[in-house]
Amino acid sequence: MSPRILSALCLVCAVSGFQLVGALAGRRTGPTNSVGVVTEKNSAAATPTRSRLPEGNNPSTPLPSQNLPSQNLPAQKQPQSLIELVNACEKAGSPAQSRLALMEAISKLKPEELEGMLSVEAGNNDFFRSGRFDFQFAAKRLSEIAPEKAAALWLKTHAAHPGSDILLSSWAKKDPQAFASWSLGLPTDAQRALSGTMAQLVTEDPQRLLGIAAQLSGSPAGVSGARGAIAGMIAKASKGADPAEAIAYAQALPNGPMRTAALAELARWPSLDPGAHPEIAAALSELSPSQARRYLPQVTAVADKLPQGPLRDSAYAAQLTGAAKKDPQAAAQKVESLSGSPDYPAAVRGFVEATATKDPVAAIEWALTIPQTGAQRSAALEKAAAAYFRSKPADALKWVETAPLSSEEYLMLTGRTR
Repeated sequence: MSPRILSALCLVCAVSGFQLVGALAGRRTGPTNSVGVVTEKNSAAATPTRSRLPEGNNPSTPLPSQNLPSQNLPAQKQPQSLIELVNACEKAGSPAQSRLALMEAISKLKPEELEGMLSVEAGNNDFFRSGRFDFQFAAKRLSEIAPEKAAALWLKTHAAHPGSDILLSSWAKKDPQAFASWSLGLPTDAQRALSGTMAQLVTEDPQRLLGIAAQLSGSPAGVSGARGAIAGMIAKASKGADPAEAIAYAQALPNGPMRTAALAELARWPSLDPGAHPEIAAALSELSPSQARRYLPQVTAVADKLPQGPLRDSAYAAQLTGAAKKDPQAAAQKVESLSGSPDYPAAVRGFVEATATKDPVAAIEWALTIPQTGAQRSAALEKAAAAYFRSKPADALKWVETAPLSSEEYLMLTGRTR
């Protein structure tokens, strides 16, 4: 091959090689110049833009698109209830900051606004709602700035919300006489419901009762106040309080239920023997059986020093029940020593109650020795017969048919007439 032909052939191969390399490069990088710009714009329009998360990737931090100017937000609604006010104040920060904000917000409310919010709570079905801090603080605030409004609201809420007594506490402490006068115009049930407030009022300071005792002499709240005043003195007994001063205080109260309640409460005084003070023992004997049982632990050991009455009977029964559990033989001798006395029926009942489960037959025999007057015999027979039937049903059924029982006692034990 001639040199000219060889040179031309090399030139053609070189040009073809450069064209092939250029074509391959164009396929990898795509079109350029104006075509490339249009392609980038189309790609941007088709792909949605994502907002970048704030630093730290905290999900609770608002996204940049959410940080709108405040003038574009709707006006916040004024809270119309305590719950709404609590929720609004929770945004203040920590629990302590939220509580402080709530207290400040409640303190700025007008009496009418505060009354309206608390009135909403009157229809709240949550029995424990009144125990929450927001209710307690708001109720106390209303009692301080508008006591009559708070008292009227208490009448609506006390039955369903026992914690609503705080609506009255500030007024009762600030002006006891005005509070007492208002309470006397209430129905009896409402006066009785004031017992807790009155007891708290005088327990903190017993002298508060003396100025209003004459007004409350016939009120159930007055009785609770008298009992609460003595309870406050008893709480100070460990600090050297003199029981003689408490007795004098009780006797200075108006004669009647108030004085009786105060003197009876003195039975709880540590190391004070109720039987050694006739005025205390007499007050205890004037109580109803349900009221007297409140002081049973204090008077059981001095049953023989109490005047005849329900409390003495209950004290003797409790005394013999305890004695029979420790030493049945000694207790039986004690019962026999009381035979023929007014205390015998109660003593036998106590003995039977302690021995019925251990020896029901012996307990029945003891119960039958009680005279058929009063309720002691029936109570003892019922206790002993029930224990006998549980241990030996067949024998108990035979016994009840032949036992010397009255028609009333037979009906009580069997549920049928003879």
